[in-house]
Amino acid sequence: MSDRNEEAYVELKEINKHFGNFHASKDVNIAIPKGKLVALLGPSGSGKTTILRMIAGLEQPDSGDIIIAGNRVNNIPGSERGIGFVFQSYALFRYMTVYDNIAFGLRVKKVPEKEIRERVSELLKLISCEGLEKRFPSQLSGGQRQRVAFARALAPNPQILLLDEPFAAIDAKVRLELRTWLKEMITKLQITSIFVTHDQDEAIEVADEIIVTNQGKVEQCGTPQELYSSPASSFVAKFIGNSTVIKNFDRFKYFEKAEEAEEAILRPEFVAVFKKGESVQYTSSAEKAVVEDIIFRGSNLEVRVKLYDNLISSLRSINEPIVEIGETVDVFIYRMFLLNKDRICLVHNQSLKQESVVI
Repeated sequence: MSDRNEEAYVELKEINKHFGNFHASKDVNIAIPKGKLVALLGPSGSGKTTILRMIAGLEQPDSGDIIIAGNRVNNIPGSERGIGFVFQSYALFRYMTVYDNIAFGLRVKKVPEKEIRERVSELLKLISCEGLEKRFPSQLSGGQRQRVAFARALAPNPQILLLDEPFAAIDAKVRLELRTWLKEMITKLQITSIFVTHDQDEAIEVADEIIVTNQGKVEQCGTPQELYSSPASSFVAKFIGNSTVIKNFDRFKYFEKAEEAEEAILRPEFVAVFKKGESVQYTSSAEKAVVEDIIFRGSNLEVRVKLYDNLISSLRSINEPIVEIGETVDVFIYRMFLLNKDRICLVHNQSLKQESVVI
């Protein structure tokens, strides 16, 4: 995926796919190292699920090559590609017990029953569902059903695990728990895994690397840190993080003018909001703004202020003095992304050098 000199285990080369007049995949090129947990991230209709289904053999590309472990697999059935697939809706057989669901793929391959018992027992322990083997899916919680779906996909010892929005049908609290569990499990098993999601928090938290898709194209590949701090396109800069697009950014003080830039992007961590009288080193470089809204985010508050007709966000700790809607505050902007078509530049507030502020 990047220049880490890691040998690719799954590769897509110049892949194109149409559904009628809709161009779902446009010259897609990706390379995924063995043992990595990789997220396909993008908005609805961006082509991420099409990529996953082509790797699985559920869809055929119109052109290009799909390579797994050095072998071109375009004409190899999905059942022979060494792939386990976890669907968004679990897809468990509701009239089968947990044991029989996990054993299903092994029985299809006519594995001896003794080996099946050993493998199912091993997987039940792995997913922390020992003692549930006689239950039916309707008798399980959402989190337990998804764990059983993982175990069923893993039973035949696949070389690749594919997951299509695996946490979408689970409530928020359990989803957070399963994210941690999935990452720990993949790290332990060292199985190459690719999952589709439209939730950037999920991708950033779970994935070793992220592939961002947009309108059938791959916009950028890299680690979560790389995508967040060094977006390669305006789409990625706007899509990753809680970004606010600013058109009249040239009105902001203490930034070098960039005549070629068309717009700027601010994120909450680029902005600090201070009450009048708060003693800070750079208040002399701050600008006045009015608080328009305050949103409680648990450990902090998202404070939205109006500055030069822009509604921008900043985060304040709940332990700091409370600001109120309608209050006039000081706003300091540390940095911003400037965009010119697909050229991106991170610029810093010039007063940081003058006042020796470390950020």
